[in-house]
Amino acid sequence: MRDLAAFQRDFAAALLIDADSAPSIRSQAFAIYRNTSARGAVEALRAAFPTVDMLVGEEMFTAVAIDYRRQLPPASPVLSDYGEGLPAYLTRQPWTCELPYLADVARLDWLWLQSFLAPDAKTAPRQAAGDTRIALHPATRFTWLATPAMTIWLAHRGPLAEGGLEPDWIDEGALFTRPGDSVRAQLIDAELHHLLIACSAPTPVADVVAAASEAFPDANVPELLRRAIASGAFIIP
Repeated sequence: MRDLAAFQRDFAAALLIDADSAPSIRSQAFAIYRNTSARGAVEALRAAFPTVDMLVGEEMFTAVAIDYRRQLPPASPVLSDYGEGLPAYLTRQPWTCELPYLADVARLDWLWLQSFLAPDAKTAPRQAAGDTRIALHPATRFTWLATPAMTIWLAHRGPLAEGGLEPDWIDEGALFTRPGDSVRAQLIDAELHHLLIACSAPTPVADVVAAASEAFPDANVPELLRRAIASGAFIIP
């Protein structure tokens, strides 16, 4: 009689291969379980990456999700945690050369989800003295991208402009915050991106302003700080 560990290994492997190739664990009940497991992973990815789904279409996304699941199956029964590796997976696919912004759009979908799922915290007041220490809100997510992915992402998450979308091919920054019950997404410039980096750990406001001013001498740093505080990006730890 096979031991339990060997059975479990074969069972898990059989879930990830074509049904006709499944080894000794074949039955109607197993086929139902296998199909349910696959569909659950695919739909979890579709929920986590709705903008990617919109860009490639339902049929293509399903094929991508099935292949991704085959290579990187869920490591946890909590499917809201599944999909972190999809952006990197997309960068390795030859067909994405026709959609060079797709992996970045996937990164933005994932950041939105992480902001949505993050713990609550009280945001910083709109005015903060120079010696006040500020830090990033637990729901704050931001990144800098070498494609106009944020413009594309925002257009697909809201009403598309009449006449289509033709963004300039430039670097862009993205910021996701959740000061209330819903996630806010905004396009940011390099100056605000640098200011957010300066607040990765609890830091006095005066030091944040000094660091941003040194990196961008022509920037209106107090205005940048006001914008970041107003967005809900900071807390006072």
